[in-house]
Amino acid sequence: MDGNIALDGSINWNELEKETPRIESGVEGLDEALKGGLPADNIILLTGTPGSGKTTIALQFLMHSARKKVPSIYFTLEESTRDLIKQFIKFDPGMKDVLMSGMLKIVEVPLIDYESFKENLGAEIDAIGAQRVVIDSISYLQMFFVDIVSIRKGIIELSALLKSKNVFGIFIGEIPYGEDKLSTYGVEEFATDGVISVHMMEKQDAFIRALRVVKMRGTDHMTKFIPMEITEKGVVIYPKSQLFSEMQ
Repeated sequence: MDGNIALDGSINWNELEKETPRIESGVEGLDEALKGGLPADNIILLTGTPGSGKTTIALQFLMHSARKKVPSIYFTLEESTRDLIKQFIKFDPGMKDVLMSGMLKIVEVPLIDYESFKENLGAEIDAIGAQRVVIDSISYLQMFFVDIVSIRKGIIELSALLKSKNVFGIFIGEIPYGEDKLSTYGVEEFATDGVISVHMMEKQDAFIRALRVVKMRGTDHMTKFIPMEITEKGVVIYPKSQLFSEMQ
């Protein structure tokens, strides 16, 4: 199929004109910032500096989905299943029951080659009929490719794979410390439908966490930096609050 839209009746205009369905994020305050939730047909880049709360947000989302009986998978290319559970279960002791139910699965992905990586993802998704997927982290694609163009192409192919299976996906990315960019390679944000960034922002002698919806196809959204905390129950964001009292 080429990139042209035919006007011969092959396009389902009623379908295109429908409002995009939304998915609850499971993160307090985030759906309000997104004016109704995550667009169901998007692939989203969740990016931030190390320790900013990306993994916690992603697991809160999958736990929320799994509790609603939506099969979900967390693909980890870096941390072990044990470390992820140990890190998150302190926020949500019910994680054990959710994992035992089979509605949420954590998969450690062997990094062999890119084609094997895609086949592994597809097979795991098909095995449980997953509808929600997190890949942590997309930055590890550098192991498969030698240039930026190939990395972008690889991310687009992963997005297409998930969309072909009607899966909503979150790709976790990294913002290098001290750099004014949204991702490791500077292409990840252009190969996804939405970008949510989380930050550790310094004021005087303290760090304050903040979240920003950089872009999100299919919905209006807040664009400001929104105050965020990691509480004993996980990440909470505060859409009605101002960061640093308007940064003064």
